[in-house]
Amino acid sequence: MTSPIKLGSAKADITPAKPVPLAGFAHRQGPFEHIARPLFARIHAFERTDGSGHTASALLVSADLIWWGSDLVEKLVPKIKERWGFHTVLLHATHTHCGPQTSGRFTDALGKPDAEYTAELERRLFEGIGQALRTMEPVTIERGAGQCRIGVNRRKNVGGKIAMAPDVNGPVDPAVTVIRFRASGGAVKALFVHYTCHPTTTGDNEISSEYCGAALERVEQALGGGAVGAFLQGCCGDIRPALVSGGEFYRGCRMEVERFGSWLSEEVLRVSSLPMRQLTPAGLGSRTVELPLPFESVPASEELEAEARQTDIYGERARLLLREPQRRQESIPLEITRLDLAEKLSLVAFNAEMVADYGRFVKEASFGKALPLGYTNGMIGYVPTEEQLVQGGYEARDSVPYFGLPSPFHPRTEGVIRSAILQVIGEKPNHE
Repeated sequence: MTSPIKLGSAKADITPAKPVPLAGFAHRQGPFEHIARPLFARIHAFERTDGSGHTASALLVSADLIWWGSDLVEKLVPKIKERWGFHTVLLHATHTHCGPQTSGRFTDALGKPDAEYTAELERRLFEGIGQALRTMEPVTIERGAGQCRIGVNRRKNVGGKIAMAPDVNGPVDPAVTVIRFRASGGAVKALFVHYTCHPTTTGDNEISSEYCGAALERVEQALGGGAVGAFLQGCCGDIRPALVSGGEFYRGCRMEVERFGSWLSEEVLRVSSLPMRQLTPAGLGSRTVELPLPFESVPASEELEAEARQTDIYGERARLLLREPQRRQESIPLEITRLDLAEKLSLVAFNAEMVADYGRFVKEASFGKALPLGYTNGMIGYVPTEEQLVQGGYEARDSVPYFGLPSPFHPRTEGVIRSAILQVIGEKPNHE
């Protein structure tokens, strides 16, 4: 008989206690003005003992943040593993652009981190982990599928150049995957929602969990019984909410956030109302591969000194690289982690802002068994495809200075990444 998997869940409020700058949009100035929707970290602790008595454990946190900064992850993950003994830790972010900055490694244009907030974030996270562990109980796992059309590809060829404009023919992933965990007696313990679209519905200077949080709040209320959701963001680097007028994007406000949240929650609840496929629990095995992504070039000091006199984002990037010469490396590490929750369900997580083609590749290469997650265990910046690097545009080139990178990635990175994905998907995991 297959031993059950145990799950403990908790929901921690991580809304800033005081106004702080928000991350993600350079046009916003000063600390946030309002709280439209509170921010939460939804915490899920897993444990399973195999037939030989070996116990494996994993922690998955989905937080209403733009990302977990790599510098913050380097501090938090060792503490978490030492204190609670988890074999695998995935700190995942929904990528809302209406939350605080959690990294000090990028240019100020992306948002300045607040030390008091990150300290409070750690405290509330650790408190939530403790709460989750106190609710551990055996669960069954079910999977269902639907579709939602919130997102559209945002890379369009206009006059021979790639513009930030809606491309209805570009790659997109409308799939909604619902993972339900039931406790004994049939009560829903937790429910995961995997979807792929930037939470950039609004650019207002206010705190918001965006459409992701709006959807989960509705789903949790509908399920009742203290069920804790989790939004799992896919590889949405080039996917944006389809707010379009006259062939161009526009930013929405709270109304559009609620509308998109309603669309997604309705589809999730529809899928949940239908028979879902029960999955056989896996041994919580995991595998991590770290590969160096080579840059196109590394700028010389003379070049940076000339750029540093500029007042634009390139000047800010140059000054950052001059202050921190260790940034001028030939590559940066991309981390890919696979976590097996069931025999036909794995999470494949990246510490980067991956474009949609990589997410689709994960699904295709795993025959639908693996769900791709961006914004997990750190952030190195956008990772585009070879074609996009040749084409240019925001994801490939224009975003580079914001993340303080030496240059765009070398086009050969795509082949390296695809090979690593196949390796991660195909290798036998640890802890089994």
